[in-house]
Amino acid sequence: MQTLIQEKINVNAIYRGFKDDDESMGRDWTHKRIEPLSFKRANKKIFEIAQIRKSYAARKGDTLHVHFVVRTTEDRFFEMVYDSGKITWILLYEFDDELLFN
Repeated sequence: MQTLIQEKINVNAIYRGFKDDDESMGRDWTHKRIEPLSFKRANKKIFEIAQIRKSYAARKGDTLHVHFVVRTTEDRFFEMVYDSGKITWILLYEFDDELLFN
């Protein structure tokens, strides 16, 4: 099942200006420039991101949207998007794990 959310969220993320294999933090994201670590919803609930399952960029006019499908430490799955034009994050969907893996 997929639940539409479309809610602005606050995100803690790493932004990289150059390729960097940050082994000290247990990360190997040399090919990515944005890595979300956790997010906070309007209801004050904080979700720690355990894994980024997928990420891709899409142009919308002059704006770049970077989409992430993430698994939280509570084994919940969400799609979130970073809007580079508005410099905001939006939580788009919550997915059941069966939808992603079957």
